Amino acid sequence: MIEKSDTLGVPVVVTMRRATLVGIPAMPIPAAPMVVRRARVEDAGALAVLLGGAFEGEIWDAAGTERELFGDETVRATLVVAAEERPVATASLQVRPDAPQCGWVRWVATEPEWRGKGLGRAVVVGVLALAAQEGCREARLRTSTDRLAAIRLYLQLGFEPL
Repeated sequence: MIEKSDTLGVPVVVTMRRATLVGIPAMPIPAAPMVVRRARVEDAGALAVLLGGAFEGEIWDAAGTERELFGDETVRATLVVAAEERPVATASLQVRPDAPQCGWVRWVATEPEWRGKGLGRAVVVGVLALAAQEGCREARLRTSTDRLAAIRLYLQLGFEPL
């Protein structure tokens, strides 16, 4: 007997944890002319486009992105991979005051045409290194079960579902 469920195709939000920040892999260096750097306020418009394309159902505009990524003191850093100064991949580090030992990897996104080139890995590894520098002992993130490539990356980087 085969049972069918209408809920099988519905993505579920999953929290994942990397229990230690010891042994973070080296950050891959993207090929020139791409560079990994900290995001700047003037990147807010390009980041809004990137994040809006990555997170369906969420509305990102330049002012809101600036407020979220650069105006919130819990967001310690946002990294980007820039191709000719334009962000094509990003991830942020958030450290909440109620749990300073835990760095949250947030807002991971890569433009579709740049996927599969290791750019997501570069920004996530960079964020993990920043979390360790901030004194965090572990990292967490939330993702959706329909983001299979992202989940594969997170598992490779030592994250486990909670």
